[in-house]
Amino acid sequence: MKGSVLALNCGSSSVRFAVFAEAGQALFRGQVENIAEGLRPALRLDGEAPAALPGGLSGHAAVIAHLLDSVIPTVPDAVGHRVVHGGTRFGAPAVIDGDVRRAIEALAVLAPSHQPHNLAGIDAVARTWPQVPQVACFDTAFHRTVPEVRQEMALPRRLANEGLRRFGFHGLSYESVAARLAGMSGTVPPRSVICHLGNGCSLAALRDGASVYTSMGFTPLDGLVMGRRPGRLDPGAVLWLVGREGGDIAAVDRLLNREAGLLGVSGVSSDMRALLDDPGEDAAFAVAMFVDRLVLEIGAAAAAAGGIDALVFTGGIGENAAPVRAQVVEALGWLSFRLDAYANRRHAPTITRGSPRAHVIATDEERVIAESTRRLA
Repeated sequence: MKGSVLALNCGSSSVRFAVFAEAGQALFRGQVENIAEGLRPALRLDGEAPAALPGGLSGHAAVIAHLLDSVIPTVPDAVGHRVVHGGTRFGAPAVIDGDVRRAIEALAVLAPSHQPHNLAGIDAVARTWPQVPQVACFDTAFHRTVPEVRQEMALPRRLANEGLRRFGFHGLSYESVAARLAGMSGTVPPRSVICHLGNGCSLAALRDGASVYTSMGFTPLDGLVMGRRPGRLDPGAVLWLVGREGGDIAAVDRLLNREAGLLGVSGVSSDMRALLDDPGEDAAFAVAMFVDRLVLEIGAAAAAAGGIDALVFTGGIGENAAPVRAQVVEALGWLSFRLDAYANRRHAPTITRGSPRAHVIATDEERVIAESTRRLA
């Protein structure tokens, strides 16, 4: 496809966007943060300071409509969207039509903090530019190569056939980082573990570039400690919480999706930057728990890949929180990682000495979305 492509990446409380030219260069990038109840959304364009959006804008739908009408400088020839959950149906990007949109909406129950916002972007584009083709790029698709024995749970297998299985997420980020890692190394490392650490956190083990293990599961709640989500829980703890709340599923859902994780443990913030600056004991404990769970999960991922040749940190925390990276790498001395403290403080591309290597690589999900959209549109 010739012409420009707009990539829309709607998160739980943000929207990132970028316009790419036919040759692949980014013409325009930006993001809106703090799209949440009680917060004032702020727009940041590349190279500019954050600016408040017009008063009264609230929610993803209104924010995206404003971006399409007043911020994005041109009508693109196609639009690509990050869609968090593709279920068992979508193992690759898909052109959005009525049937595909209905299937995406039906999966919203599995990713309630993200899928409705992905749909808000799709619907806003359809209203504003009805003639522009749209493509859905699914976070779960990257993990379809995980062995079936790791996708299914130890439950009656008929439930897996109904869709109760481990899907994994952040696939667009892993695809982006894996490509950049191959470029840095000159080849795809045989066994790599990529840690996507932001407000949502997960990791994936790759064997020859293909996913063989991921920490997230049936929904984005599983796995690592996150900004507002707890990560792995004993299912009995969830049953206990449901009983404690008198069967109020909505209250438990709110706790697990919005009030847990770093915020719940620290009682201070879901932002790792704030916790690293906070002298309080609970903030320090939340950081220690985050690091501990991450180290344990890296060990599991290395086992799934049959070893580890490269470790990658990406995402807001992974790319910027040098103290977190230092604690993780030092705890992995048993895997022969040796921290280069100076390189780590500088956020250098490689932060270890010798082999295996640990890297810091910025992810570019928008570029992956644009490339997939260009192929399909």
